[in-house]
Amino acid sequence: MTVELDHLEEQIRATAGLVARLREEKRRLEAENKELQERMRTMAPTAAKVADDLKPRLKALEEERSTLLDERRAVARRVEEMLTKLDVLQKAVHA
Repeated sequence: MTVELDHLEEQIRATAGLVARLREEKRRLEAENKELQERMRTMAPTAAKVADDLKPRLKALEEERSTLLDERRAVARRVEEMLTKLDVLQKAVHA
């Protein structure tokens, strides 16, 4: 009976130690969470301002991309036309 009580007491102490460690970890994680939330709150306006500042640049880059794609298509079309004319000339020369 004493052995069983000693074993039970040992389990209770181990459980109490585990509960104490878990509570301490919970407190630490809550503090870290609070700190990170505060950092996020302070950074949000800056991030929003940076995003707003980048919008005109993004729009300009999108327009430039569109222009370059249009130019690329035009160059491809001209090259195709030239190749067709060369083909016609080669056929005329060899005819």
